[in-house]
Parts: sequence; C-alpha cells; structure tokens
Amino acid sequence: MKIHIDIRDDIDPEVAVRRVANVISDDRISRNNTLYCYLTTWTDGICVSVRDYRKSDCFVVWKDKNKENGSM
Repeated sequence: MKIHIDIRDDIDPEVAVRRVANVISDDRISRNNTLYCYLTTWTDGICVSVRDYRKSDCFVVWKDKNKENGSM
C-alpha cells in the first residue's frame, strides 16, 4: 500500500507524520469500513483529511485557522 502525505501551513513534518499514524492506527472506519475517517481534528487546530488519490490514500495535514486563533 502506498500513502501520500501533503503537509501544509508549515507544520513540522514529524508532527504531521505522527498525526497521520494516529489516523491509520484507528483503521478504516468510513464508507462501510473501506476508507479512513474523512476528517480528524485535534484541539491544537491541526487537521488531517483523507481522500483517494490514484488508488492510494492521500493524507492532507493542515491547520484550522479558526482554532489556531482561538475563535469559533
């Protein structure tokens, strides 16, 4: 299996990889247990969204600007 990790918003790569590992460790739970959770968020504003990408999984790690600034 191949995975792609798209790290955005100057997130430290080590942090991004750990967050992706957390999502993977929770296993495939969406769409009848065939996809990883579409969106996982943490209280520090870091989010991981997942999408199919050329027959592999693509994890996008980004910051929720609203949570980062303490608003919402």
